[in-house]
Amino acid sequence: MPLKTFVKVGSITNLSDARYCAGMGVDMLGFGTIQGQESYIAPGHFQEIRGWIAGPLVVAEVYGIKNPGELEAILENYKPDYLEMSLKELSIFSSLPLPLLLFVEAGDPIKNLPVEPDYLVSRQIFYSQFPLLIEIQSKDEVQTLLDSEQVKGFVLHGTVELKPGLKEIELMADVLELLELED
Repeated sequence: MPLKTFVKVGSITNLSDARYCAGMGVDMLGFGTIQGQESYIAPGHFQEIRGWIAGPLVVAEVYGIKNPGELEAILENYKPDYLEMSLKELSIFSSLPLPLLLFVEAGDPIKNLPVEPDYLVSRQIFYSQFPLLIEIQSKDEVQTLLDSEQVKGFVLHGTVELKPGLKEIELMADVLELLELED
């Protein structure tokens, strides 16, 4: 099903979220690739999930990466299409082998970056020369943000699965249903 705008869903840790999002036409799925981080997914589990989905691009969320050498294993184990990180992680790199989604907070310095991002990811709207993906906190924000020329798309997050097939996806489902194109 096509959506009205670009959508990335991050922090995916289970097959239920991945299949639901792929079926709804989400453009990108993000997976935590740094062990010890909240939404980390081990490479073996990630490969099981990836075998069941088709369509969305894969984003390696590398929040918490400590040195550039760790990236080689991430590229090998996850084979992502994009990398996502904050300015803190970006500061350890002089170049990147893949396109970048850069998470920024209002007031973060985004001039003179070592690598130019393909998208900025933020919780707030602020002027930017880069395409902006806004993290959605409530379905009530959707229409106002859809009307903003600055916003190129939305970011949602997966949720923890209580047991296979049993989970709370209310915000994600509400937003994706609002974004469905009507026939």
